[in-house]
Amino acid sequence: MPARSFPVGSGARVVCPELVGVEVSLATGPLEDLERTAAALPPERITEFFGSNPSLLEVVALRTCHRVELSAWTPSPEASLAALGNLVPPGTASRVRSGSEAVHHLYRVTAGLESIAVGEREVRDQVRAAAGRVLGRGPRPVLRSLLLGAVEAAERIVPSVPASRSIAALAAVKVLEESPVPFPRILITGTGVVGREVAELLSPSGRLTMLYRTRPPDEAFLRSTGARAAPWPALAEELRLADVAVLAAKSGERVLGPGALAGRTRALLVVDLGMPRNADPTLAADPHLRIVDLDGLRPPVRSGGGTAIETEVRRAAEAAATTLRGHSLEAWVDAFRGAVEARRLEILRSSEPFLGPLTAEQRAAVDRLTLRLVSQLTRGPTQGLRALPPGAAGDELRAWILAWLSPSDRRT
Repeated sequence: MPARSFPVGSGARVVCPELVGVEVSLATGPLEDLERTAAALPPERITEFFGSNPSLLEVVALRTCHRVELSAWTPSPEASLAALGNLVPPGTASRVRSGSEAVHHLYRVTAGLESIAVGEREVRDQVRAAAGRVLGRGPRPVLRSLLLGAVEAAERIVPSVPASRSIAALAAVKVLEESPVPFPRILITGTGVVGREVAELLSPSGRLTMLYRTRPPDEAFLRSTGARAAPWPALAEELRLADVAVLAAKSGERVLGPGALAGRTRALLVVDLGMPRNADPTLAADPHLRIVDLDGLRPPVRSGGGTAIETEVRRAAEAAATTLRGHSLEAWVDAFRGAVEARRLEILRSSEPFLGPLTAEQRAAVDRLTLRLVSQLTRGPTQGLRALPPGAAGDELRAWILAWLSPSDRRT
């Protein structure tokens, strides 16, 4: 995947930037890989990585409970993919993409077509948040617009999503399928959006307790779901009473560690929605415990988003890829302006014998006059460069124009 580089005379080359991406997700490998990658890539490490790789024009990390995606806008796609890959812990399975393939993948992710719960909406907010974390050093930012465009497309193509399209809904189904007793005692750790949605879905099917860290759910919510609230220090006692535990805390810590269920003799179903996992994986050896994590919630057969939705997402991604290729053409515009400026300076130097001695003020006036003249004369050609189609034919014409401007190659 070499850089798109084109000779334009006098040894100069135009290098067009490209989108590249690295994916680590539940689709590329086990949950352990995803956990290790998320832990290895705190925001400060992404910032440090960007600062130490000047060839990257922009970089962004997208994090969800299903994936970590690293994307870069770069004139050196091969080297940048290698650098991004080095951020991933050794032995971790990943996928790499570039160009229009990377754009299409981003649009699929944003529309929920790559999620465990196909079509879920939460990922749109996560992509929108990632757009606010783009790191860039160029004058024309690209990735933020690309991410927000993917969100806009998802909202337009799938404006309403059934309640069944969520992680909480998958968790509720799993509880109903595998609860060790009818009408179980259900402990829900976490009172955020996911925890509350789980409570709403399971309220007709069990006795609910919601464990909170700082503030209990409001009384109206507790009445509507029939749930009771308990403070976090009551975790051990509530686990002793529970038949099912749904772990939806977002602290990044292990809610259930080794020995948390020591002495338990009754069956307990644990549905762990955390990433990193809320339950220590070693607890799976407990014969009284059944743990279902994000890997276990994945349906055995992906149903996809439906032909119409898939088609619309692909169409929107293709339009975005075309726009992105247009952004890459700005490298040609920059090269054209640089070549014109070099030609202007060359003509000024060669004209010095005819101009005679000039004062500093006169030289400044000549410089301003020629700059203004060149700006007026190149406005049309600059738009013409942008209007030439992306691809080999357009690049050949752009290269010919720049080569003609090169002093060593121009025929007189």
